[in-house]
Amino acid sequence: MEMAFLCAAALLFLGFLLRVNVRLFQVLYIPAAILGGLLGLMLSPSLLGVIPAEMIAEFKTWPGWLISVIFAGLLLERPGRSLRESARLAARQGIMVWIIVLGEITLGLALTWLLISSVYDVPYAFGQLIEAGFAGGHGTAAAMGEVYKALGFPEGVDLGFFVATVGLIFGVVSGVAYVNIAVRKGWTRAGNVEIPIISGLESRYEKVPIGFAKVRSEVLDPLVFQLLILSAAYGVGVGLFTLASSLVPFVTNFPLFIFTLMGGLIVRVGMGFLGIGDLIDSEAIRRITALSMELLILSAVASLNLNAVFELFLPVAVLLVCAFVWVGFCLLVIGKRLLPQKYWFELGILNYGMSTGTTATGLMLLRIIDKDLDSGAAEDYALAAPLSAPFIGGGMITFSLPILLDQLGGGPVVGGLILAMLLLFLVGARLARADRAA
Repeated sequence: MEMAFLCAAALLFLGFLLRVNVRLFQVLYIPAAILGGLLGLMLSPSLLGVIPAEMIAEFKTWPGWLISVIFAGLLLERPGRSLRESARLAARQGIMVWIIVLGEITLGLALTWLLISSVYDVPYAFGQLIEAGFAGGHGTAAAMGEVYKALGFPEGVDLGFFVATVGLIFGVVSGVAYVNIAVRKGWTRAGNVEIPIISGLESRYEKVPIGFAKVRSEVLDPLVFQLLILSAAYGVGVGLFTLASSLVPFVTNFPLFIFTLMGGLIVRVGMGFLGIGDLIDSEAIRRITALSMELLILSAVASLNLNAVFELFLPVAVLLVCAFVWVGFCLLVIGKRLLPQKYWFELGILNYGMSTGTTATGLMLLRIIDKDLDSGAAEDYALAAPLSAPFIGGGMITFSLPILLDQLGGGPVVGGLILAMLLLFLVGARLARADRAA
C-alpha cells in the first residue's frame, strides 16, 4: 500500500502538471485526478505494462473504503436546513432534480429491459449505470459496484467507473459549450461575459483559506483535530455496521458507507447536544473528504478493467448516447419551463454539471457566468438538496431499486417511473405558472 500511495501521488502530481501546462486540458476543464487516472491506465498492465499488476490490484481496493470515508463526512460537515424551509424556497429546483435523475434511471432501465438484456447477460440494474455514473459520480459508482457484486455482476464496478469518467469529461466539455451558446443567445443574467481559462493555480498574492483552526496548534494541529472528528464518524459507522450485522445477518450485504453516513450524523448531533458542535470545521472536513475523492477517482480510473468495458462497450455506448441527449433536453427545454425565469440558465447549468458528473462540476460551470454566485442559483440548489440527495443520485432509492427490479421485473418499475416523472412535471409547471403570474 505504501508504494501504491507513492504511485498515486506521482500520478496525481503529473495530472496536475498536465492540467496547468496543457492549454487543451484547461479549455476542457478536465480535473487533474482524471488526467492522472488516465495516465495510470495507460501505464497499467492492460496497456503499456509499466505499473505492476500488484499495484493496480491495490488501487482496485481503494474505492470501497474511500467512499465510506467520503460518506462519513457528508452529514458531518453539512448542518443543512429543515425540510419545510427547503420545500418552501426551492420546490421547483427539487422537482427539477427529480425529473433529471428519474429520467436517467428510466432511460437506462427501459433500454435494458426492452433491448440490452435480450442480447447481453446483464441484470436489469445494468440500466442504473447512467444514474450511478452521471448523477452519482465516481462515489456512487463505487458504492453501486458493491450492489452489482451482490447481484452476481462484478463487471458493474468497472463499467460504473467508466461511465462516471466519461460523464465527468463530457459534462465539462459540453457544459462549457452550452455556456458559450447561452452567452451568445443572451440566456444569462450577465449578458455577454468573458469565459475565463482556469490554469489550476490560485493567485499567488491572494491567499485562500482551506480551513479554520478550532484548537490551539501548540496542543494539537487543527487539521489533525478535524481528522479525529471524521475518524470518530467513520468509527461510529463501523460500530453500527458490526452491531447490525450481529443482530441481522442479512445486513452484511449492505455497503459500509450507509452506516458511516449515519455515523457522521450521530457525531454531529452528539457534539451539538454537548454544546461543542462549533468545533467542527466544515471547510477542513470538506478538504479531507475531497482528498479521499481525488484518490478514489484516480484509483478507479487507473484500475479500470478494460476487458469488461470492451465486452459490453456497445450497450454502454447506447446508454451514454441516450443520457447525453436527455441531460441536454433537461437543460434547454424542461429547465427553461420549470426554473425561475430570471436565472433559469444559471440554475440549469448547475443542475447539468451535477447530472453528468459532480456538484463541483456544476459550480465550476456556474461560476463562469455567475462569478460571485449572486444569481440565487446556488442558494436554490443548496436548499433543494435535502429533497433529493438522500433518495436519488446515490441515495436510498438508488440502492433499493435493484431489489425492486429483481422482484417486480423491468416493466412495472419503468412504468411507475414514467408516471412519477409526468406527475412531477405537471406539479413543477403549475408552480412555475403561479410564480410568474404573481
